[in-house]
Amino acid sequence: MNTIKNQYRKWFDHLYYSFPIQLLLNNFKKNQILLLTWLILFAFVTRKLGEIIGIPTLLLDPEYLSKTNFNSFFIIGVSLGIFITAFHITVYILDSFRFPFLGATPKPFSNFCLNNSFIPVLFTIVYIVNIASFQYQLNFQNVWEVICDICGLITGLSVTILILFFYFRKTNKDIFKDVANTVNNTLKKGTINRVNVLKNIKNHKRNKYKVNSYLSISGRIEKAPNHGHFDKSVMLRIFDQNHLNAVIVEIFLIILIIGLGLFRDNPVVQIPAAASGILFLSIIVMFTGAFSYWLRGWAITALVVVLIIFNFLIKENIIQSTYQVFGINYNKQTAVYDMARLHALSNHKTYEVDKGKTIQILDKWRSQFPDSVKPKMIFICTSGGGQRAAVWTMRTLQYVDSVTKGNMFRHARLITGASGGVIGASYYRELYLRQLQRRKVNADDPIYFNNISKDVLNPIVFSMVVNDLFFRFQKFTDGKHEYYKDRGFAFEQKMHENTDYMMYKSISDYKKPEEEALIPMLILSPTIINDGRKLFISPIDISYMTSSSNYDDRGFHQKIKGIEFRKFYEEQEADNLHFMSALRMSATFPYITPNVDLPSDPAMEIMDAGLSDNFGVRDAIKYMYVFKDWISNNTSGVIFIDIRDSQKDMEVEQNAEGSIIQKLLAPIGSLYNNWDFYQDFNNDNLIEYSQSWLNCPMDVVEFEYIPSAGQKQVLKDKEKLQSNGFKSERAALSWHLTTREKESLHRTILESNNQNALKKLQLLLAE
Repeated sequence: MNTIKNQYRKWFDHLYYSFPIQLLLNNFKKNQILLLTWLILFAFVTRKLGEIIGIPTLLLDPEYLSKTNFNSFFIIGVSLGIFITAFHITVYILDSFRFPFLGATPKPFSNFCLNNSFIPVLFTIVYIVNIASFQYQLNFQNVWEVICDICGLITGLSVTILILFFYFRKTNKDIFKDVANTVNNTLKKGTINRVNVLKNIKNHKRNKYKVNSYLSISGRIEKAPNHGHFDKSVMLRIFDQNHLNAVIVEIFLIILIIGLGLFRDNPVVQIPAAASGILFLSIIVMFTGAFSYWLRGWAITALVVVLIIFNFLIKENIIQSTYQVFGINYNKQTAVYDMARLHALSNHKTYEVDKGKTIQILDKWRSQFPDSVKPKMIFICTSGGGQRAAVWTMRTLQYVDSVTKGNMFRHARLITGASGGVIGASYYRELYLRQLQRRKVNADDPIYFNNISKDVLNPIVFSMVVNDLFFRFQKFTDGKHEYYKDRGFAFEQKMHENTDYMMYKSISDYKKPEEEALIPMLILSPTIINDGRKLFISPIDISYMTSSSNYDDRGFHQKIKGIEFRKFYEEQEADNLHFMSALRMSATFPYITPNVDLPSDPAMEIMDAGLSDNFGVRDAIKYMYVFKDWISNNTSGVIFIDIRDSQKDMEVEQNAEGSIIQKLLAPIGSLYNNWDFYQDFNNDNLIEYSQSWLNCPMDVVEFEYIPSAGQKQVLKDKEKLQSNGFKSERAALSWHLTTREKESLHRTILESNNQNALKKLQLLLAE
């Protein structure tokens, strides 16, 4: 029995004191921040974190040049190889002196990395398994396509690591090749290195780990060599020379990543968003290693000093930190932003004048129908929700207008909403206008659904990593004005490319079609962060949206509810605002499409329209109230078409018993999670109250994106139906959609709830 126990104890000691295990324990003890980056990646690829906003699919279904294939996964593999190398280098710089036996081995850096590979290898295996599961089960790829994807990942990873390790093999010294003189002569040139070596000599005694064996680069388990007979200062100099080579690689990779920003407009350089994200983590890890190498104990202090200096440069506008929209003049004297000016722009006279102009538009629309028949007036309210909302809105408008033989859009008079929803509605409106102008466009053609569903995220994240996080120095000229190329620019350019530049217009280009009642009015209403008001953007004068018609005649005071963009920024050439920039202001997604500053004093900061009303109902009700008399006299009723990318009536979830932290955050978390519900309650109340002052029928038709589970799906380029045996999942809130998510958005209009809504709409239009 004692013999067996001794054998187990010997086996345990052999395992426990092996170099891979001691390195793993050291990482848990000393490098928690580095491990946190790995934990984040593990959570992403296993779909435990970021599922709502679609981060896992960026890693499991990366797109490159609009395709998910060998090439896209090859680029992911390259970026992952850079991250793994950065991890090894940083740990080597920080902790190699704790394992002095390495100095007595050939190729100490290579041996270190090989034994430090437990976490990278485990992650790669988990990543590959999840790629195979996702692509085969959830993304409609066959076995051969999945194998090609995985081969792309492995090839990119292997090529990158081999190239970088070939460099270290040729440049790193070991104690058997170059012991004292060469290294010492090199180190004499750098005072910092000599100081570091002396410090390491003092530290290694109290920080070293016991190691009995290690895995050598020849693939064998070897006994850790006895290093007592070697001069410790010589071994530490070897380590420091290897550290210098590692830092050189880190600096080169950082410069290379940032330098890619010079070619950011080339689609070939716009790598998958996941690759950009991994490179960003690599930069963080590499900066950690470089700072630690050069500054050692002063690293934290130096980082604080750098942040203070960086903050000063931003505060003094030496470094560009704000984001602009395109078309307007930022160089002219800024607009005065105070209450006196707001009251001057929102008064009874402008209210009545602008109301009269819109009534003329309504009269032209009314003249398109027989005098004997009062038409229904349709308000299209579309919700925000990134590309998911844009694609769902586009699909709904195409399908419903096709089934109603163009009758739906013919009756539409106003489009409101937020974020992606208004982008999809704007795209369909532009197609409808071109169809009216006989430009060989069929607005219901499926190609336009494919266009709006193309990836937008790759250039945005790439621009953020290689440009926006550091220094924005590239500019472009639009007419006579100059602007910085940032991720806002990347967003607009990609949207233009995806939509064949059909919306490459200024907001004033839509003035005539709206005045002639060829297309419904579109009112964008992003939120002003400064005071919570709305910024109303339209080519038509709409001061009636900003305030009440009852100014002082009833003896009560009302706040100005919004600001009309064109009047407020008239001197800054507001009419020239790019239409896509206006859409971007309404679709500001935190940290992705950045919030913009407009040229006023103080600067007007703009946020997503969904912050105040994610469904556009409030703006439509306001418009309806202003023209309630005209609507009652000239129409047979109003129809609200609500296009929602979410389910309105959700089941009440059973909350599990939370932790102390969850309980502390519950009040704030509840407010955030139920924000759409609060808006629904308010909007329902507004619709209910409006029936008391609107003297004609009012109906609401809701098209909701509620994908169901287990239904058969028609796959493109497939000859047969495949049945989903898994739980159907909603498309993520992102600017990137997988093939599965696009199919989900395309087919959900055929669900029974939406088909019933369509029948209701057809009956209402037939009345």
